[in-house]
Amino acid sequence: MASSGRRAPHAEEWPTRERILLQASRLFAVRGFHGTSTRDIALAVGIRQPSMYSHFASKQEIAEELLRRDLTLGCDALERVAAGPGGPAVELYRYLLWEVRHDLDSPFDLRSLYFGELLDQPEFGEGRRLLARYDRLIVALLTRGQAAGEFIDTEVWFAKRAIDAVILEAIRSAAVGRPRRDDEPDLAASFVLRSLLARPSRLGAVRAAAHRLEG
Repeated sequence: MASSGRRAPHAEEWPTRERILLQASRLFAVRGFHGTSTRDIALAVGIRQPSMYSHFASKQEIAEELLRRDLTLGCDALERVAAGPGGPAVELYRYLLWEVRHDLDSPFDLRSLYFGELLDQPEFGEGRRLLARYDRLIVALLTRGQAAGEFIDTEVWFAKRAIDAVILEAIRSAAVGRPRRDDEPDLAASFVLRSLLARPSRLGAVRAAAHRLEG
């Protein structure tokens, strides 16, 4: 939300639409989607309930925007690394660097999107389609890595679940305000790649190539 070299604005300085998303994400995480009302969100933002409807027609629309933003960014990041050089192992390392940084830096509380009941609701079809697209991109990356001999021969669905667990832990850590280390994205990416590489001794070279490409 801030351009390079400028002070990042505090949440109260954000545009109203962004403050609605922020407060809604926090309320959804604590109270659940169904336990949160549009009145609750408006009160948290400090605006009148009718004013909120000029930005979002419903709390469903707010949740859909949170899902759309997060999943679209993830899919775009996966497609970006897939279009670059280095091979599947470097792609996965680059993606995990980006994803964990994104989750740790996000001002939004993303827990309700993936830990709660949100995506089980019938009205969130678009969110499920985006999640399915994300899943396909991860599976394709893992499958290419196995075909190239870079990753061990294991069940792709299980490897994907392990990756998901690392990402979900980053989301949880950010939400509860756990102390953060600057090397946490590297620790997460190294942990995953060390378990997947057919030749774990390549980890240093993979890490170096990923950082070089990420600039």
